[in-house]
Amino acid sequence: MKNIIAVLILSVVLAGFAFALTPSIIGGIRDGLALGMMIEGPLARNVGFRAGAEGNTGKQPLVAFAGGKFYLGNLGYSSFSFGLGAVIYAGNNHTDVGVSVSAIFNNLMRVKPLFLEVGIDVAGSGRLQAQLGYKLY
Repeated sequence: MKNIIAVLILSVVLAGFAFALTPSIIGGIRDGLALGMMIEGPLARNVGFRAGAEGNTGKQPLVAFAGGKFYLGNLGYSSFSFGLGAVIYAGNNHTDVGVSVSAIFNNLMRVKPLFLEVGIDVAGSGRLQAQLGYKLY
């Protein structure tokens, strides 16, 4: 119950930042089935900032992350970016802090707000990250 309340409070805080940034709903696999919210915005040309929180069905049910998004080019109709940032897995009286590395494909299947993110999180141990997201413009 405490974890659910923590995720809700973090979601409300992130929603407050969403007025200046683009909010997204994300879900997929991140040490278990995951669902959460993310905010994203530009910092400079071809560089962006991303932060978010998710609840998951894994051993540590709360995931928080923040980092950069670096545009690399286009692959057909999708833009391709590299994501690098910090990640925190918390819950069950244990917290792991580490790094997240991912490949981000925007404009997936020619749907502008849809994106795919695949990569790994190294926090305590390596964990797979495969998620779909939908930007709420």
